[in-house]
Amino acid sequence: MKPTVKAKATLFIISKINMIAATIISSRSVSTRFKAIRTFLLSGLVAVVMIASTPSRALAGLHVVPSPQIDGQLLATAAIADNDIWAVGFSDQVSAPPVVDSTLAEHFNGKSWSIVSTPPTPSGGVNAPNAQFLGVDAAASNDVWAVGFKTGPDNPDFGEQLIEHWNGTSWSIDTTGPENEGGSLSGVTVVSSNNVWAVGGDLVEHWDGTSWSIVSSPAFNGVSGLDAVSADASNDVWAVGVASSSLGAPFDGPAVLHFDGTSWSLINPNTPLDFRSVTALSPTNVWAVGTVGVFFNHKTHRLAAIEHWDGTSWSIVSSPDPTKSPGLDSSLNGIVAISANSIWAVGSVITSNGQMATLTEHWDGTSWKIIGSPNPGNFSDGLFGATALSDGTVAAVGFQQDQGFDKIPLILQK
Repeated sequence: MKPTVKAKATLFIISKINMIAATIISSRSVSTRFKAIRTFLLSGLVAVVMIASTPSRALAGLHVVPSPQIDGQLLATAAIADNDIWAVGFSDQVSAPPVVDSTLAEHFNGKSWSIVSTPPTPSGGVNAPNAQFLGVDAAASNDVWAVGFKTGPDNPDFGEQLIEHWNGTSWSIDTTGPENEGGSLSGVTVVSSNNVWAVGGDLVEHWDGTSWSIVSSPAFNGVSGLDAVSADASNDVWAVGVASSSLGAPFDGPAVLHFDGTSWSLINPNTPLDFRSVTALSPTNVWAVGTVGVFFNHKTHRLAAIEHWDGTSWSIVSSPDPTKSPGLDSSLNGIVAISANSIWAVGSVITSNGQMATLTEHWDGTSWKIIGSPNPGNFSDGLFGATALSDGTVAAVGFQQDQGFDKIPLILQK
């Protein structure tokens, strides 16, 4: 590996300082030693300035990795290790309306992605069964949870929640919890093997190591549209959704739920963010992404936006506008943190030619920046979810589409 510009500058300055130090030691002249000492100190100051001001290499973006070409989309992803990553979503069994979807799970073993079989949902009745995975998270290689919804003969009109588990060998449909007809689970977060939370619609559910159960709380009154949940500890769990006073909430608009290990509480963020995803690092450091409405040319457009919780309040954090001109829409759909100084957000943006393109942004501890991302489809591309590890591994999933063809999964990695 070639030395960087900063490394070369550092080596050059160190060599000069060493020469001056040698003069100080070897010279018998007091005046010579004094001049050398002064030069030594000045050289040290210059070294600090030069090394600090030398530009560092730009942050590398995500790149496309090969994955199975199948009609469908990936909506969420979870990493256990750099050679153990899951991505879930749905595949289109029938391309023409009425579309029939089936759950889709893909796995990365460190070398390649492959489709892993998932159980078929019950069939029969008037309507064919539909099923999608909307969220995934893992406690270990043999302990992975995926959530979503399914339809079938039991409830063909509105469907019901779907929970599946990977035990290291195969996926199976969980039957320990309630069916919740008309319900759907959108997000899941794993604290430990016996502490898992899932949310969706107006549902909050918990796995205790034995069974799933619906959790009730006064804080949930009037709250719905729960799309995402994140936990950094058993006493720090966050979920995002929408509150409605007509349904019993104390306010209207975006809503945040927090669990402190004992009880849930409802927080009014007092911001216009339409939540899509959330990631918690600590009780005083939580990030969320989504969209805000912007009125332009007699129409409301949606723009990607980012929000932060500092332990006291939620606030919109400045981020670059990914659109190239007014009136175009953008959205951030997923967010994941490597550390407090390295956070990734992913989504999509409408380009000037009306096509959809991928969007990736990065937080370096000081500001958000757009990081260029590939668009392999010649008609439309987008990202829905992301995952990351402490070693810097990042994966983002979504779809790509060529004109005249169905959408197929898209996976970006770093």
